[in-house]
Amino acid sequence: MRQTDAVSQVRRRPGGRSAEVGARVREATLALLAEQGYEALQLSEVAVRAGVNKATVYRRWATKPRLVAALVTDLADERVPTPDTGTLCGDLAAMLTAVTALLEDRAVRAVLRAVVTLADDDTEVDDLRRSFWDAQLADAAVVVTRAVAREELPVGTEPRLFLERVFGPVYFRMLLGGRGLTPAELDVLSRTGR
Repeated sequence: MRQTDAVSQVRRRPGGRSAEVGARVREATLALLAEQGYEALQLSEVAVRAGVNKATVYRRWATKPRLVAALVTDLADERVPTPDTGTLCGDLAAMLTAVTALLEDRAVRAVLRAVVTLADDDTEVDDLRRSFWDAQLADAAVVVTRAVAREELPVGTEPRLFLERVFGPVYFRMLLGGRGLTPAELDVLSRTGR
């Protein structure tokens, strides 16, 4: 191996520079959202907090809604995986617990509240809201499909409507009511399909 190859091997980071920059921007965005909320968030401040060039942030995420949409989608994908416990109740209980934990993050709540309240005034924010919900509900639809196949739900159950009925109270209570559901209330929701 040539010396330059050896040096490049030593310097190479898992995920590379791109992943490192993305992680730093993500941490900075979450911190700023928790501190000041969505409306006050500025991409230039994110760059400063992340220790990256402003052009890097603008090149990857040209607008605040794009940055926040990517962040919230990544968080939801990481923290609310689609389980396969073998039962509808088990899957719903796991997902409800994960969604509740995600919504306990102050930065995530700030973003989602802003998305709900600003969507009518800003088409890009409205697109952010739609794409987030569509992606989350599409990913979770497999839980309903499996439940229909196991005859836990009737044939013809519409996955999106079913999931909105189950998860709606969690989002409503956390985002608008300012408090989460109790474990007993989450248990009731997880048994919705029975």
